[in-house]
Amino acid sequence: MTTVSEDALDAITELAGIVLVTDDLAKTYVEMCRIAVRAVPPAVGASVTTYPEGRPAAAASDPWAQDLDELQFEEHEGPCLDAYRTGNAFRVRDFESETRWPFYSQQAVRKGARSMTSVPLTAQGNVVGALNLYSRSPDAFDAEATALAHVVAGQVGLSSQVSAAFFRHRDLAEQLADAMASRAVIEQAKGVIMADRRCDADAAFVILREMSQRSQRKLRDVARDLVENVSRG
Repeated sequence: MTTVSEDALDAITELAGIVLVTDDLAKTYVEMCRIAVRAVPPAVGASVTTYPEGRPAAAASDPWAQDLDELQFEEHEGPCLDAYRTGNAFRVRDFESETRWPFYSQQAVRKGARSMTSVPLTAQGNVVGALNLYSRSPDAFDAEATALAHVVAGQVGLSSQVSAAFFRHRDLAEQLADAMASRAVIEQAKGVIMADRRCDADAAFVILREMSQRSQRKLRDVARDLVENVSRG
């Protein structure tokens, strides 16, 4: 039976509410990695490999872990890539004797890494990336640490899905609010032109658009300046 320390439980719980303390998805992944290091004590570095637009990208707890991930992208081989490709978890007991990824293993040893575990991240039944935990000691991830890494990876996958949805909806809401504000100021500017030129709304919009084209500025910026000028008398 796997024994989970109180610190690890606190870290896993923190993952559940991470979206409330970060500003965007990129920062969320970095914070997830930092929490993962605290949740799985043998780890001294962690990274999350994702595939935006079909290409691998890494977020990490520190530059060392970031570098170890990006080396896999350069070599086109490594545990994190295979965890994503196959949906299976991989454990490296010692990079010095690892033969599955010979070129990457040599580079990892030079960077000071000796062991790691890589666990696929899933969302709605699909593999969306991998959580990678690194250690400077050989055979750092025993069965208990590996089991804990799977628990953390499950929470990271869920939290990343929630975070992506949250930030996507937040960005959409901000875009809609901006569009509504722009529409309001354009309508105000049209009203100013209608009163000044004694024309209808369609003709006022044409005039406003011509002002925008002549000045090579956005329509809403021209409209805002016009309204502000009238407000100042």
